[in-house]
Amino acid sequence: MLEVKSPWDKKFLDKVSQNNEKDIDKIIEKASLIANNKGLDFKPSKRIEVLKKFSKKIKANIDELAVLAASEGGKPLKDSIIEIKRGADGVDSCIEVLKTETGSVIPMDIDAASESRVAFTQKEPIGLVLAISAFNHPFNLIIHQIIPAIASGCVVIVKPAEDTPLSCLKILEMLYESGLPTNRCYFVMPESLKLATKLVKDERLDFFSF
Repeated sequence: MLEVKSPWDKKFLDKVSQNNEKDIDKIIEKASLIANNKGLDFKPSKRIEVLKKFSKKIKANIDELAVLAASEGGKPLKDSIIEIKRGADGVDSCIEVLKTETGSVIPMDIDAASESRVAFTQKEPIGLVLAISAFNHPFNLIIHQIIPAIASGCVVIVKPAEDTPLSCLKILEMLYESGLPTNRCYFVMPESLKLATKLVKDERLDFFSF
């Protein structure tokens, strides 16, 4: 177990389970299988529904979330309140992009080779995303890393900083409560630097966010 303490006075806050090599391999294997569906099992309409509920949860619990982020991260409470509000804005931005961003039509019928043809591009999820986050913005950094991936239809494995994992766990808890399938986002906390390095190098990953 990883003990999380306040940087202000070293007050004990909570314990977080750490993952061994076998745990991590199982998570990657499960996540990569779901990622192969390219988001077809998690339609944009459902993603929007989940993210709208999640955004409402953030806005309804700003003070509680700010206290948690300040307790583990050490920033002044007023700065953490701003951070939580920015996180909610980030979720709302992803919802808007989902509603408006499209592919593009490529000009055809302009020469003999393209005569009577239609061509277009269509975006699809890149696959399995690994997000490793820093400690200085324990709430907002996680939001900026995992919410765009979830909105895109990707599957995410998220590893927060060892000093500040509690905000990340709270985010996942609220996402699941908002209807996010648990197989769309996984929390990991490798028990050693060696395992964390191995995680980053795993060939089953399609995108790395840091």
